[in-house]
Amino acid sequence: MKEIISGVLIGLANLIPGISGGTIAVVLGIYEKLVRSIADLAKLRPSREQFKFIILIGIGIVGALLLGSKLMSIALKQATGYTYAAFFGLVLGTLPFLFKKAVKLRLIYLFGGVVLLVVVENLKLSFKLSGVFLPLTGFVAAFAMIMPGLSGSLIMLIFGAYENVINAVSTLNFSILVPFGIGVVFGILVCALFMKYLYERFPDQTRSFVLGLVMASLIKIQPFNKQVFHWYGYVLLILVILLSFFLSLWFTKYTRES
Repeated sequence: MKEIISGVLIGLANLIPGISGGTIAVVLGIYEKLVRSIADLAKLRPSREQFKFIILIGIGIVGALLLGSKLMSIALKQATGYTYAAFFGLVLGTLPFLFKKAVKLRLIYLFGGVVLLVVVENLKLSFKLSGVFLPLTGFVAAFAMIMPGLSGSLIMLIFGAYENVINAVSTLNFSILVPFGIGVVFGILVCALFMKYLYERFPDQTRSFVLGLVMASLIKIQPFNKQVFHWYGYVLLILVILLSFFLSLWFTKYTRES
């Protein structure tokens, strides 16, 4: 039951751009075990305990995605600007956590992360949910699902795929979910090995690059042009940003390296 509940929390986090499922796993004290279990599964040598652990976590994640996606889809349609304002504040609140993780900040890697997303945004590059881009989008999002401090939904939002995937989950559109899910599964297996290697061998460089990615993502998810507001609408928008910002700060201040 503990593993299923942990999976639910990780799944809900992955629905919200700015909150990392990996960070939730760190807070719950299961991140190292989860990465190690996935890495052993990718090598086709998981123990029975590891396999059971992954299955139970997966059940919780899938359940959270199926139930939570409906609420998220409604929020994006009925209150677009305020929903993005909540996302924006959550990302802002994540930055102190990421700065703290990057003990030895490497500015060139931080700048590299910023430049990457700025270039992507200016080129209007996106992964369209059709053909080969379905599993590719899932594969890219899986990198962030494994990485503490960065969320898979944030990556999908940056690349313009977030709302379409959320709608596909809420309506059970399997023509999108199956190829996208295949990409996610393979992405998680590959990225568990890759990110474990990077964090062990190049921790400061990796965390600095992730910090740059998150900082640049604020440009994409800023809420001020998502819908038309009256003056009191902007006041409420600022209040939503502040509320989600302090909520994110409160959540991450107890986070420790797994």
